[in-house]
Amino acid sequence: MTPQTTTTIAEEVVSEIEQTLIDSRADRALHEDSDVHGRSEPSELSAHERAVMLDITLALLIRHRLPIDADRADKAVTNAQTSDARTWAVGCARHIALVAEENR
Repeated sequence: MTPQTTTTIAEEVVSEIEQTLIDSRADRALHEDSDVHGRSEPSELSAHERAVMLDITLALLIRHRLPIDADRADKAVTNAQTSDARTWAVGCARHIALVAEENR
């Protein structure tokens, strides 16, 4: 791994994580607007968003060649969950930065 501070890694990935969630929300809203059956239940939406955030968190761990612990990443995503995309992204980025720090 290249010498990169954990703060740099976290700052680098926050926007990407946030944009992924925003894009997912927009795609889902577009799909639901065109769907005859209407809107998803809040629990379905929450589970879908958690899955999106877990996917991007794991993908970024892979990109940075960091060890993957899916259970730990899932717990970090769940603990960071909030309706605010930026805040949630920061929580996920902190997890990636922590794994990077531990791997140094």
